[in-house]
Amino acid sequence: MKKILLSLLSITIFTAAGFAQVCSPDPNATGLVYPMQPDSVIDQVGDYYEQTITISVPTDTTVSVITVFIDSIYLESVTGLPTGLTYGCNSSLGNCTYLGGTEGCFIISGTVNDTVGVYPIVFNVVLSGVLDSTGTGGDPLTLPYALEVYSLYVGNVGVEVLNNSEFDVIQNVPNPFNGSTTIKFNSPVAETVNFSVYDMIGRQVHSSKINAITGINTINYTSEKLSPGAYFYTLANGKNSITKRMVVTGK
Repeated sequence: MKKILLSLLSITIFTAAGFAQVCSPDPNATGLVYPMQPDSVIDQVGDYYEQTITISVPTDTTVSVITVFIDSIYLESVTGLPTGLTYGCNSSLGNCTYLGGTEGCFIISGTVNDTVGVYPIVFNVVLSGVLDSTGTGGDPLTLPYALEVYSLYVGNVGVEVLNNSEFDVIQNVPNPFNGSTTIKFNSPVAETVNFSVYDMIGRQVHSSKINAITGINTINYTSEKLSPGAYFYTLANGKNSITKRMVVTGK
């Protein structure tokens, strides 16, 4: 089945019970980009950490309206990791290369030796395949792609506090969530605020207008119409627009 480019990888995360030199792909992995649920939390600097990530590579994908048949995907690098963490791959071809139509995995592990904070992680991959617009063959294609859907939280990152002097939005709680979550924002004046939710490829899946009061406002949002995955929500008052990321783990 053809997949959109953003759905190139299926990434499912679970925390391993103990470190193993060879990882095993998660049998529950699908052909979609499944956001890390939840984004990992490392209690404090100096803690040992490890996590196994499953890669499920489709046999083909679609770029615009042209089919790309996938020979392999190469995990070129993992960037943004806190100091002390490294990654190691387990793939049939070695060298972090995974054949189209197969599953593999890699492990992020180590003892964190960095400052408290949030670390957005980027998985840099290179797709190798054949570009085919006719269904009878095509030109070789090499396409780099950066997958940015995951963060590590190190230490007591702290609780966000709304700035009551300007338009401001804090992270939804809980996040990740299953069923419902709460989003709070501050409006310096009574005004109409546009609330929108988008999936990972930019499709709008929700839109509504909020009659905001002066001060703190609360949105109770439910995920009943959303599939599990990562989404972005935006609040805009015509002058300012603030976007944050949320993760849905179920309906």
